[in-house]
Amino acid sequence: MKKGINILLTTLFGMFCLQAKAQFSFAFMPEVQGRSIDNICKVRISNAGSVTTARLHIVVTEANAGAVVTIDIPQFQLMPGVNTATPAAVYQATVNFSTNKLATIIRQSGYFPTGDYEYCFQLYEGTDHSSPLLAEQCFNYELEPFSNMQLIQPYDEDAICDKRPSFNWQPLIPAVNGVEYRLLLVEVKDRQQPVEALRMNLAIINQRQIPMPMLLYPSIASELVEGKQYAWQVSAFQHELLLAQSEIWSFTVGCERDSTKLPAEAFRNLEDLTRGNFYIARGQVLFSIQNTYAATDLVYAIRCLTKPEQAVKKLPVVHVVKGYNQIIIDLSDNSSFKDGYYYIMDVTLPDGSRKQLRFIYKQAE
Repeated sequence: MKKGINILLTTLFGMFCLQAKAQFSFAFMPEVQGRSIDNICKVRISNAGSVTTARLHIVVTEANAGAVVTIDIPQFQLMPGVNTATPAAVYQATVNFSTNKLATIIRQSGYFPTGDYEYCFQLYEGTDHSSPLLAEQCFNYELEPFSNMQLIQPYDEDAICDKRPSFNWQPLIPAVNGVEYRLLLVEVKDRQQPVEALRMNLAIINQRQIPMPMLLYPSIASELVEGKQYAWQVSAFQHELLLAQSEIWSFTVGCERDSTKLPAEAFRNLEDLTRGNFYIARGQVLFSIQNTYAATDLVYAIRCLTKPEQAVKKLPVVHVVKGYNQIIIDLSDNSSFKDGYYYIMDVTLPDGSRKQLRFIYKQAE
């Protein structure tokens, strides 16, 4: 009889322990939270029962180095629902590092380098180290460092003509589910460095929750101003957790000639112009192109058709940026061009394609 009672009590105790463990569970993303000491402590704990006082013991192990760090977070309240350890409890946490080389790197930087890690979480009831274990769960992940986020366009220290440019950057690598980007654009005032401008100046664009590594200029933002310098930076987030930041790049808005004073129809697409008859160039040749490659100088040459023996020299250098370009080739001060003469322009675009534009030169009015 006594033996049967003992078995019954043991069974009931085991069922109680299983029920207690089922009451608590952990939500942890090692690819994001497993990169630093601070973020490991942000593990989410689900409590399916009533209010409980608990403490948290964390052990991080690397496959080759062994245990590297243990973290003991003292007592905090677990409310029904999803919880994290309170900031006050995390502040009072005891962090112990092992004596191996990897642990030394983690202690000095606060971040976990490349490795095959296991993150184990043990939740205990109350404050005593001998108190019962409420829940335990481990997560394994082969951690790779994020690559540096590279900005693409507008290029650093470039001069662009577009007052409502689009922005492009390299996506976060390795990819993280749910990653979103934030782009910050500010004006750089006189005697300011771009870093200071981003920290101090009012943002022209402060766009959050960008799902793709690009942003078209927001329609509600004021257009950029000719002659001014701007700085921009992109950050990657997973929810509210900062994953990576790009360098700070700057650019200016300015063209060799202010094309904004010309009507938009003055800049017809080069592809369309080459399909027509002779184009009339009144002191200058105007056309537009879309360049999907890096910024470069336009490769072009002009020949005279009226007098083929007449050489055309001293053509201006034309810089092409990535994206949409409104090209102005000013010929008004070049003595090679005669009023009423016919010319042909050979253009090699950045993608390698070649175009020919025939035009009649007329003196500017």
